[in-house]
Amino acid sequence: MAHIHSAYLEHERKRFMRPDAHRFLCSNWHCHIRAGHEHDPLYRFFEGVERKYSPSQPRVPRGNTNGGQWTSYEGGGVHANNDARVVSDATDFVAPGTQYAQSRPRGGFGRVIINGQQVEPTPGQQARLVVVETQAREAIRRVQELDPKWQPTPSAYESVEGLIGAYRSDARQAQERIYELQQVGIGPGPFAGESIPARGPERDFRVNERLQLNEIGSETGCHTCGTKAPGTTTGNFVADHQPPSALNSLNNPQRLFPQCVTCSRIQGGWITGRGSGK
Repeated sequence: MAHIHSAYLEHERKRFMRPDAHRFLCSNWHCHIRAGHEHDPLYRFFEGVERKYSPSQPRVPRGNTNGGQWTSYEGGGVHANNDARVVSDATDFVAPGTQYAQSRPRGGFGRVIINGQQVEPTPGQQARLVVVETQAREAIRRVQELDPKWQPTPSAYESVEGLIGAYRSDARQAQERIYELQQVGIGPGPFAGESIPARGPERDFRVNERLQLNEIGSETGCHTCGTKAPGTTTGNFVADHQPPSALNSLNNPQRLFPQCVTCSRIQGGWITGRGSGK
């Protein structure tokens, strides 16, 4: 039996529990009714809705007067094709104003726009799109917590499989960026073990905090490079705030990791260079 990803199933469940769920039925949905269920009350409801509304009929978009209501091509109003308020069902799958990798479609994937044309992915492609989009967005979110201005290099695509590949490229670029940042001490490094909560961005560390970090450092080393030699004149590991205070514009909770003095200087140089636009 083919496995369908749980994220896709949850998305479909929410879609078909909406009051306007009939809009998501394909035009030949009657052909997919299981034998013996043709007269099920649920299907009679959809037939009634179809007679009242046309799934292809345009609607006034949200945010406008009468937003969300179906609009007509006839009768005293502005012709739908010339009315800037009217959008077709295809735009339901693209969030207006979203700036992300060439404004790719977000979720749903009942239809996608490729080279200006509507393309309907297969059920298998829809499931894979949900998965790769989620992975890409989560990876990008993790990078932007440390490097807010970072964006993946957009990938060109001419098919649904190309779109899937583009999302995978975004996730791969984000993972590579995280690795690059880790090498200069931005984010918990590849050798990160235990850590302790930071009381704030200040560097007024208490004796017990120094002792805890030294103990962690003696076991797992500098969280950036792994050395167990702090390199400081005091013999203490540097108490490194993560995320770094200079990059923590959202005031997210911070934790302290042990770091050697060499990695601490590299981290400081990277942050200083970033601030000067280098």
